[in-house]
Order: sequence, then C-alpha cells, then structure tokens
Amino acid sequence: MTGHLGAEVPIREADLRALASTSASLQGARVINYLRLRGLLEAQPSRDPCIARARHHASAISHAAFATAMHTFIDVLLGQGSTPSRARSPKIVENYVVAVAPTLEAWSADGLTDPREITKKHIEDALDPLHGDQARRLHTSLRSLFRALKRERLVFRDPARGVSLTSSRPLPTSLPSDRIAGLLDRLDDPRDPLMVALVAIHALLPRDLARLMRTDLDRSKGRLRLRRPERMDHLIYLDDLAVRLATAWELERHQRWPDTSNPHLFVTRNSAVNDAGPPISAGTVQKPFKQLGLPAGVLRVDRIYDEARHSADPVRLMKLFGLSNLSATRYVLAAHPDKKNGPIAP
Repeated sequence: MTGHLGAEVPIREADLRALASTSASLQGARVINYLRLRGLLEAQPSRDPCIARARHHASAISHAAFATAMHTFIDVLLGQGSTPSRARSPKIVENYVVAVAPTLEAWSADGLTDPREITKKHIEDALDPLHGDQARRLHTSLRSLFRALKRERLVFRDPARGVSLTSSRPLPTSLPSDRIAGLLDRLDDPRDPLMVALVAIHALLPRDLARLMRTDLDRSKGRLRLRRPERMDHLIYLDDLAVRLATAWELERHQRWPDTSNPHLFVTRNSAVNDAGPPISAGTVQKPFKQLGLPAGVLRVDRIYDEARHSADPVRLMKLFGLSNLSATRYVLAAHPDKKNGPIAP
C-alpha cells in the first residue's frame, strides 16, 4: 500500500480492506489496527455486521411487499421509523429478522402478496408445528413485526395481538455439590476461570460476559458494573476469588496484546487485533463450559437456587443477582415449596 500510494497521508481503510479481501494470507485487521493507533489511517464509517446481515435477509425475500415490510421493521427497531423510538441492539434486530424471514417467505409461496392479508389464523398456523424456544422466538418476533407495521400504517390491524402462546417453565433445581467442586482447576486459559466464576458465583448470563467492558471492572474496589440494555445497571460486589482471577486475566491480556484497542473485558487473539473492537463470540463464551460438561445456564440456575434455599428472601436475590420480582419469587417458591399460599378460606 505504501509503495503504491506513499506514506505522506493517511491510508484509506476501504483500500486496505479491499486489498486484504484478495488473499487469506493478508492480515488486514492487524494492519488497520496498527495504522489506527498511530494516526496513519483514514477510517471508513462503521457498518454493523448484524444490521448488514439483517438487511441481506430482508432483501432476499422474494416478494417485494414483504421485503419492504421487513426493511421498515428494521428501521423501526433501529429507532429510525416515522416516529422516533428507542433503538434495539443490532443483535436483537438480526435475531428478529432471522426468526421472521422464513415465515414471510412461506406466506409469499402460499400466494399471499401483502402483509395486510395476514390474519390471526395465518399466525396460529405458523406457530402450531413449533415448540419450546423456537415457538417463543417466532411468536415474539411476529408480534414485534406487526406492531411496527401498524405504527408505520402499513397494515390496518395487528393480527398477532390476540395470539397467545402457552408454555410450561420447569422449576429450577440444584446441582450436586460434587459436580461443582474443582471446576476452575480444570481450566488452563486465565480467561476461562474468570468467566466460569462470574457465572457460577455471581450468576451472570453468558451474553453478559461478552458485553463486559474493561471500564466496568474496578479491581481496587472489587466491583463489576453490569450494563443491561433497557434496564438499570446492576452493581456486583466481587468476592476475593473473582478479584484474583480478574487480576490474573488482566495481566495475561496486557502481556499478550499490549496495543489492543478493543474495549471489551474479554478478548481473543482475533478480536484483540480487530480495530472494530468486537465482543467475543458466543462459541468462545461457551467453550469453557463445554470443557467442564456443565452448561452456563445450569451453573447460573444452581447458584441462584442455592442462595434462595439459604435465604428464602426474594429481595436479597433481586439485590445480589439483579433479578426481577417475578423471577426472584419463582426461585424462592421452588426452593421452599412450603411457602406457597394455600387456598383462600371461605
């Protein structure tokens, strides 16, 4: 690049990415990050990959009316509709679009040509063969879609409004103590024990681990700020073990990638050199838990259930783990079935 363009002015990021795309052996992300840190890069406007994939799915819908409706749906989710609204995260936008797109394509194949033709029966038929999380995901996405289309006046009524989805939620249970003992000793990478400890001790969700920023961690005060979209931040007071593990990870991170500009607390060898500063992938988060043979969700439920068994206080659970009133009450009732209210006396 310097041989062709010279080094007197910043090099355009678009040119670097175009050159890097010609061969897998060219380390475009590393070069871009290097030039950015030294003020030698002319950056291009950021383009979120989740939104790009969502737009691609919308454009791939065969019928133009449904494709237009999907693009309008994306605009509303991003807060760019006719009426200003709160923007959703790019990942949520992509998840909604991915969930809805096959159903819109199926309706188009059945001869429907406009979202205004969709009725409550069409939605119920689409949900009928699905079960569990798959049914809930489609149900939520369709409700959000038609709510957005009605607000933008692309449909006269919301056919998904009266559709309900009933499902049973199993009560939480506890893991045997012998399965939890010695978990951290089986992990080698300093990043993995910290992630497992935050889930098994402080009941963080896997998606919370990927969103954590370096500025959220205050090791001197032993505190971790958990940013929760659409809710108030939750402040976690770390125990001594978590603080030691966080210190070990910070030292490892600084030694391996001293020049990284990624603001996230957890990085990998790929995300550390990526100038866009992406979070770690879901696969990276799940890797240590798969190695231990215990899903992150199971460890989290076990931690909250154990606390509920000892304290029987939903307010304490809400303060410790940032749970809602309903979730905290469910855990307490699962740990103490005797506390359930009996029938009302006449």
